[in-house]
Amino acid sequence: MVKIIGSFEVENWDHWKKGFDEHSEARLKVGIKTIYVGHELENSNKVHMVFETPEADSLQKFMQQPENQEVIKNSGHKRETTVMVVCSD
Repeated sequence: MVKIIGSFEVENWDHWKKGFDEHSEARLKVGIKTIYVGHELENSNKVHMVFETPEADSLQKFMQQPENQEVIKNSGHKRETTVMVVCSD
């Protein structure tokens, strides 16, 4: 298992978080476990998260699936601001 640390901006935290939570089962089905998700105190639209995944590219593959791309687009996730780092322990 690897850990993925990510950060990005969203248009609206509450809207994004609702969609993220509603899509949790789809992530779990492919082995993506959410360890942490939250936002900065001074900027609720700056999201940080930590995932545990089976492979280094699991999250990337998940995000590239058309049905998941649609969910991401509708969530207000500003994809151009996304930074992901794959870590090992």
